[in-house]
Amino acid sequence: MTGEEPAPAQGPPEFNPLRFPPCACPRHAPAPGPEPDEDDGEDGSALLRELRTRMNEENRLRRWARGQS
Repeated sequence: MTGEEPAPAQGPPEFNPLRFPPCACPRHAPAPGPEPDEDDGEDGSALLRELRTRMNEENRLRRWARGQS
């Protein structure tokens, strides 16, 4: 310990929001956004409608198969 200089004083570390996840409580949760329009005419909505139709059909078939077994 003889002849050593003390380490320079450092300030508090810089805040990094990536190290702290956002709060999930209802008070700090983001507000729900506006509902998307159903008739916006975009390709994405057509794909979503097709996917929903396919999922509904698969779910109907699963319910039917469970009733048969």
